[in-house]
Amino acid sequence: MNPPGWLQRVAGAALGIVLFAAAAVFASVIFAIAAALALLAWVWFWWRKRNLPKRRGDGVVIEGE
Repeated sequence: MNPPGWLQRVAGAALGIVLFAAAAVFASVIFAIAAALALLAWVWFWWRKRNLPKRRGDGVVIEGE
């Protein structure tokens, strides 16, 4: 088997660079989606939690005999 020539080396390097760039773009998109989902979850929990003190009646003391 013959060792790869200069054209195969250049093509392999170019293909490696293209695949690395594609992987970086894919990872960035996945990270952006994960960050958006985390932000949505945080906003949803904050929105649900903001009315809890009002519903619970914080500070209201009902005295009995």
